[in-house]
Amino acid sequence: MADRKLERRLSQARKAYQKRDKRKGAHLIDEVLQQDFNYPGAWELLYELYGAGVPYEEFRRVFTARFFPEKLDQLASIEPPPRPVAGVEVEEEKKPSFFSRLFKRKPKPEPEPIPLPSIAVPEPAGPAAPPGSTAAADPSQRDPRYFTASPSGIVAPIAPIPPRQPGEVIRVILVDDIAQTRETIVRSLRFQEDIDIVATASNGLQAIQLVRQLKPDVVVMDVNMPDMDGITATANIKRDMPNTEIVILTVQDDLDYMRRAMLAGARDFLAKPPMIDELVQAVERAGAQARQNRQNRPAMAVTLPAQARRTRGRIVTVYSPRGGSGCTMLAVNLAIGLNGEDHPAVIIDGDLQFGDVPVLFNTQGPLSIADLAPRVAELDPDLVNDVLVKHPTGVKILNPTRPERAELVTGPQFSQLATYFSELFPYVVLDTTHRLNDVTLAALDVSDLIVLVSTIDIPSISRVRKFIELVPLLNLNPKKIVLAVNMFDPRVGISPEKLPQAFGHEPAALIPLAYSLVLGSVNNGVPLLAKREMAQQPAGEAVARLVKHVRQRLREIDQAEKMAVTA
Repeated sequence: MADRKLERRLSQARKAYQKRDKRKGAHLIDEVLQQDFNYPGAWELLYELYGAGVPYEEFRRVFTARFFPEKLDQLASIEPPPRPVAGVEVEEEKKPSFFSRLFKRKPKPEPEPIPLPSIAVPEPAGPAAPPGSTAAADPSQRDPRYFTASPSGIVAPIAPIPPRQPGEVIRVILVDDIAQTRETIVRSLRFQEDIDIVATASNGLQAIQLVRQLKPDVVVMDVNMPDMDGITATANIKRDMPNTEIVILTVQDDLDYMRRAMLAGARDFLAKPPMIDELVQAVERAGAQARQNRQNRPAMAVTLPAQARRTRGRIVTVYSPRGGSGCTMLAVNLAIGLNGEDHPAVIIDGDLQFGDVPVLFNTQGPLSIADLAPRVAELDPDLVNDVLVKHPTGVKILNPTRPERAELVTGPQFSQLATYFSELFPYVVLDTTHRLNDVTLAALDVSDLIVLVSTIDIPSISRVRKFIELVPLLNLNPKKIVLAVNMFDPRVGISPEKLPQAFGHEPAALIPLAYSLVLGSVNNGVPLLAKREMAQQPAGEAVARLVKHVRQRLREIDQAEKMAVTA
């Protein structure tokens, strides 16, 4: 019989999860479980949120072992819920018209899952398997220690650690901002003959540099660190060094961190402080995968001709530290200017909550970036084409999501999306919000060129100067910056000759103030470069010159890379 007090708490927990308040929701569910650990309503809610695709009792056992190990003996059998819990908005909103097409496609091989730390969960009493049976020979069929996390749920079976060649050593880089933690782990792994810690780092930026220099097999990575967090660093490392495997090590006991880490490319996820045998097993599994990666992905620079070594398109981000500077207008026209029949362009709206790219193109589609981000590890061109909207000019558009779903897209996911799109399109244009959130930082980080937009009012000039000073601290190359001064009006008293001194950077383009022209373009959903009459106006011609400058800069980047390869 339902307890009114517990049901009231569960109702509050559902509302908390609907509002994305995971901390409050988890606290309320914990209160219910503390009072009645086998209360069906609490487990139904947990299963709806985190257990999709996993057998109900299996989920309860592993969830208990990870978060309530002292209550394993209290775990009793409960009838599985007949249907999903009503009223809870889970992280992946299903749209039959879209996802039905996904499941009708020819299935791709399942990626090897990312293991959680081994959890010694007592097996329920039951009849022993007969001698010689498959169940007795294969422990993964019955032992919960052989289960790991997956993006769609909590657990999935994993394979045992592959055998290692005699004398083979796993080269490891350890990343943690706490010196004592680094020393403890180094001492713990010192006597492992097959593990060699070749370097340590105190933040994500140092980790990326060391990985590029030393090319280790495994990186043991903390999450919460200064300068750059571990999840962002993981996404960067997997992008540049796909053979290297990442083991995430963090005090954050949150399944959302686990999902983010997995989507960023991490192979394993351990809670701090880890048991030594758990850490050793995780490193050995990751090392075995790194060996397999090297066998399956030989060095392309050795086998491919110079002209075929790079197939990725160029990513251009349009950004301004001050809102209202005309970033979206310039991004839209930049995409149109770069687009061509033999070199198509795609534009991604990085202002996830209130992006205006679809408005300026006068287009709309039923799907958005939130439909791709959770599946960033399993994208294919057909799936991407289903989500993109095609404008009559030929530009492809990836729409932003609804405001309430914006937080479902993380910085690492955005970074991986932009990188994947660059493998499909010669030009990828990223429009961004003026706030330096994780999505904007991810866009700036993956960019080949950054169009920095400013107007000539004092607040804009001040913010642009501050951003230019911040560029080295963000580990960005100042040479990537292309400064564009929008809505330039000589009547304000600042001549073009004084602009380099005002900004501390040479402007590449001056777009004159043309209020009526631009307002008409925005309101009608017709970009300046999409209509000849507007493109021939002074503002349209200035935008066209900016496009020409950007294309020239990208051509110079291509030439510099080719010279570096042949040198």
